[in-house]
Amino acid sequence: MAAATTVVGGGISLIWGWIPAFLWVVAGTAVAAGAYGLGSLWLSARHPGLGPAGLAAKIIGPRAADFFFVLGFFLLLILNAACAGLAAKLMAAFPAAVLPFWSLIVVALALGALLHRRAGAEILPAALAVLPLSLLLIWLLGKAPVAITGAVHLDLRGGPVLTLDAVFLWVVLLFAYGYHSARLPQHVLARPRGFLTALLLGALLFAFYGGMVVEHPALVAPEFNAPRAGPGVAPWLFVTLTSGALAGFHLLVANGVTARQMERETDARYIGYGAALVDGLIALSAILIGAAAFDSAEEWNRFYASWENLKDPQKILLLYLNGLTRYATAIGVEAEFARTAAATVMISLLVATLEAGLRIQRQLLTGFVQRRRLAVLQKDRTMLWLAVGASAAFALHDGRGLGWLGTWPVFGVANQVLALAGLLLLVLALKRARRPVIHALVPLGVLAVLANWGLAQLLAEWAAAESWGLFGLGLLLFIAECGIGASALMRLRPTTPAAPKT
Repeated sequence: MAAATTVVGGGISLIWGWIPAFLWVVAGTAVAAGAYGLGSLWLSARHPGLGPAGLAAKIIGPRAADFFFVLGFFLLLILNAACAGLAAKLMAAFPAAVLPFWSLIVVALALGALLHRRAGAEILPAALAVLPLSLLLIWLLGKAPVAITGAVHLDLRGGPVLTLDAVFLWVVLLFAYGYHSARLPQHVLARPRGFLTALLLGALLFAFYGGMVVEHPALVAPEFNAPRAGPGVAPWLFVTLTSGALAGFHLLVANGVTARQMERETDARYIGYGAALVDGLIALSAILIGAAAFDSAEEWNRFYASWENLKDPQKILLLYLNGLTRYATAIGVEAEFARTAAATVMISLLVATLEAGLRIQRQLLTGFVQRRRLAVLQKDRTMLWLAVGASAAFALHDGRGLGWLGTWPVFGVANQVLALAGLLLLVLALKRARRPVIHALVPLGVLAVLANWGLAQLLAEWAAAESWGLFGLGLLLFIAECGIGASALMRLRPTTPAAPKT
């Protein structure tokens, strides 16, 4: 679901060398992320119908619910805007992927109608039929690129206010699509489109790893690297590279999307741990591409010269797509087809994350107004309008569709803080159920140090640069985290029984 952010994190992590990135992906996926993914699904399945804020209210206390809402809402605000903006930039950069992307939505609608209320045994034949059909559509429609050229600039008092170009228009269209997709039941579009995207991603990863085996490239990235202008490996490797789905967004997805579609609670073991392993494989592919896709160490050093060069996630995505294309051609895939397919899959992943983000943001808003008993707003369509409107306004407020770019560092820290809060929920729930807590308690302790270390560094950096908007947002995250922690401590505090009346 959030594979694109995993790719970005994996690509950025190479700035500290390939050994730290590789070790964190392997260790984090095998130990921390698997327990976190499994625990998130178990927790959600045990409390059906409750969102993250509702879980916090039940397990920690009513005050914690609003703090969870703040963390989740602002995380999704940045993520939704970023996914729409990055997908729009890729559609502008790869016009050959535009028609294939939209055609796969039609295929997904047909797949959803075909499989609805069918037996699970029919999924495999459908997958075997729909995968080659999708690849054929990408190959055929990729020969008809759709490019939006030119731009309309609106200036006010000599300064740019609005730029109507390809990126801006695609952002608007993607949010319009996200609104209509989130209104539909999940089995109609979101589930089959996610399934289809996962099939294509699997084919892409198969081609990539096959090409790596055939070409057997040398790693030009250094084993360890200390960038001259940039943060240290700790805590930023762990904040940047959310190894194997150890991220707050995955708690939101597990609760708001996945757990609501599971037939049995026991499926959480395979889905939660399996998703962590797949996310780890995606992160590993990004690390391998960043370490081996350059022709020389000098070329690698130019790309990873400084931290500032990596603050635009599109650079990492373009590097990843070019790397996928290179290694797919090593096993005989046509270069143009490989490039179009890679771009189509990446756009589809970004839009799948956008769809899920809008759906979950609506759930968060619905829970918030229900707790406040605001009957006027308690309509799904109203909540969805608020979710789409807030995310779209955040993306478009700069007039170019890239309003999220300056807040991207906040996303990494917010992701970790929300994951920390999710682990705290899991520890308390396991303790209440009288189950072992060590597998969640150890990641909780480590993540508490790393997330707050990174947040403290960012707050100091923003204060020094007088970036008070970012400073205020970071401070809000810290206050929400402290509020959840304080509520949890109050819940754990032993109560003194009342003295008997005489």
